[in-house]
Amino acid sequence: MSEASNNTFFSKIWQRKVPQYLGTYFAIGFGLLQFFEFVIKRYNLSNQLLDKYLLVWLALVPAITIIIYFGGELKFKSTSLKWPKILVILNIVVVICLGLFVNGNKKNQDIAIQLTDENGNKIEAKVPILNRIKTIANFQFKNETGDAENDWYGLAFSNLLQLNLDQRPEFYAYSAYTLNTYHDALAIPSLVTPAIGMQREIARKSRNDYFTNINYTIVDDQFNFKGNLYTTADGKKVKELKATNTNLYDAIDTLKDQIFEYFPELEDNNQTHLPSSGLLSSNKEALKNHTLSQIRFINDPTALQASLELEKKAIALDPSCGTCHYYAGSSLYGMGKTDEALAYLKKAIQYNKALPARMQFSAKQSLYRATNNMDAFWKLQEMRRKQFPYEFAPYNNLISYYKSNFGIDSTKSLINEAINNGNVERGLLALHSLQLENEEYDEALKTLKKCTAQFPDRDEDRLKYATVYERQGRIGEAKKLLLEEEALDPLNPTIQVRIAALDFKNVDFKAADTRIDNGMRQATTLIDTLSYVWFKSYIFESTGQIKATFNLIKDYEGYALKRTPRNRLIATTFLRKANLALATGSYNTLEKLFEELNAYNANSESYYRCVVNSFAIIRDLKTTISPDDLMITCEGEYKNYGAGAKDYLDLLKAYQNKDFNTCVSLLESDDGKLQKLISDDYFESNIYAKAGDIQKAIDIMTLAVERKTDQPLYYYQLANLLAPTKPKKAAEYLAVALKFWEQADLDYIPYQQAKALSEKMNNYQENQKI
Repeated sequence: MSEASNNTFFSKIWQRKVPQYLGTYFAIGFGLLQFFEFVIKRYNLSNQLLDKYLLVWLALVPAITIIIYFGGELKFKSTSLKWPKILVILNIVVVICLGLFVNGNKKNQDIAIQLTDENGNKIEAKVPILNRIKTIANFQFKNETGDAENDWYGLAFSNLLQLNLDQRPEFYAYSAYTLNTYHDALAIPSLVTPAIGMQREIARKSRNDYFTNINYTIVDDQFNFKGNLYTTADGKKVKELKATNTNLYDAIDTLKDQIFEYFPELEDNNQTHLPSSGLLSSNKEALKNHTLSQIRFINDPTALQASLELEKKAIALDPSCGTCHYYAGSSLYGMGKTDEALAYLKKAIQYNKALPARMQFSAKQSLYRATNNMDAFWKLQEMRRKQFPYEFAPYNNLISYYKSNFGIDSTKSLINEAINNGNVERGLLALHSLQLENEEYDEALKTLKKCTAQFPDRDEDRLKYATVYERQGRIGEAKKLLLEEEALDPLNPTIQVRIAALDFKNVDFKAADTRIDNGMRQATTLIDTLSYVWFKSYIFESTGQIKATFNLIKDYEGYALKRTPRNRLIATTFLRKANLALATGSYNTLEKLFEELNAYNANSESYYRCVVNSFAIIRDLKTTISPDDLMITCEGEYKNYGAGAKDYLDLLKAYQNKDFNTCVSLLESDDGKLQKLISDDYFESNIYAKAGDIQKAIDIMTLAVERKTDQPLYYYQLANLLAPTKPKKAAEYLAVALKFWEQADLDYIPYQQAKALSEKMNNYQENQKI
């Protein structure tokens, strides 16, 4: 084509305003695209509609260009210009076919999968995708009756609505019972309905997509509800909620229906849908006593007898209330009455068979944990994963089991399965934690960035970046990031504790102590106080101040009893106190701790004795069990945790028998699975050292120390290994350990060992001078 004809062609295009009209077409089309995107999100429609529109809009460009260029020349009855008209018609036909038959964005469709029900039958269900899984915070309904005696209704309504919503498989609903745990962190009194701004903040912190704000009055025995459903992201009202009925259960069902109207129904016919009256108790007085029991427990977790009496009243009024039996059993278990507790749990399982399958797991799990029947517990989780693959709870429960028995790769596959089935946020966070644990720092950062990109409102993620830097030994970068976060949130105890921990690792004890002491003075909530006291106890423990640590843990328990039952608290603090007793050779104290444990859970003594003796072996401390007894007693306790636990016991027995070559063989025979299970650099280093591979032992400790550790025992171990060949370097590391232990109790065994090494090295140097 000549330059003149080329210019003429482009001139014609410009004269006929092809670029201008195409620009207008694209502008209008883009506006419509945004409008359709808004409608699809607003009404939760399929993203395929957006994909189809985008395809049609772009595919019509050739036809639109021809129509603009030829304009009025393309008369319908005209016999001239047949080829442009044919092209336009063909283009439109192709576009219609594309719009009708091409499915876009398949990742956003529900996935039909095969499940297995409790009877072993194969059924088909559709797994909801990410934008179909919804979480709703159902806050305590606000009492506007003018009578405080009616306050209990607010909690009962919240609980009933939560149970009702949970029947839809793509819903995670939370009642005021769960949401109330966030009150203290935000300095809100317990069992009050927060203002709507605080409701949104609690919904945001508890990772809920939506939240309800509902008021109630009772006039002439008629229940009147009025409120709204809000989005957590922007706090906008998306659905008005109203109901009036003399039957409170029917009224709650009406509210549930109104919420479900906002969300398209999931195509799954395998779910049970019971009315509110069938989810807890259809007896209003039984419901009242159950709710009052929960209120009593929230106000005073140590008043288990009072909570139990109220649950017993509920059971007398409605003997088939499975939930009432469950919480009666929980109270009895907390009081140390294990046999009675198990009887109630078994009844809860029996009566809960009338509930939807999704609501039957809690009682079974509690029974298996209480009886230490972990084999049945793991099997239940596998069954739950098959029945409800879109729930994250079974995957989360199985992570530790998979790590110890099948290794890291199998655990990653498990987590990725959870992600693929819609648990994207929780799955990515679990994968991030696993990668950190496996020292895959680059991959951990990629996973974290992916999570941040998909969930940009997560405030916690910047703190997780600091964790990655800290694990790599990049203390300066981690602290810089945390200081930036502190400027935005100066009263956040998590940030304060994290900065103090970095200072402590950097051997800046004064800075760490000052920050924690200031935090304790400025604490405005019980949770803040508990965070600071717990961390300060770790500082004392790491510095060998064992008596002071015991006192701080006692203070912690005093505070924690205001919100935690004693049996749970004992389970939280027992192992720490037992290890402290071992570290000072206080075996009388250890036995007293077991007596206290027995008073609340006699079934667990044998298991905890195994755990305590395992720690003693790992730390080269005196045990109360022989190698043979270890295998006989503990094999029965650990067998429920799978084959990985058996390998762990074999390692401990070989170490006790001083068969260190076997220890090395066990560590290196399974691609590092056992190493990840023990997760203790000191113990691993000791094994190689005693097997004669001193350099390997030194390498393990050097890496741990270079990454900055808050374990002075690691510095001591490295000094001990280097002392024969590099005494000057050994002295440097020993000096760091002794700096940590400057105020250590004299009977603290690691401190005694460090002092003995110091004297040995000094004597050696003196002899060299002579």
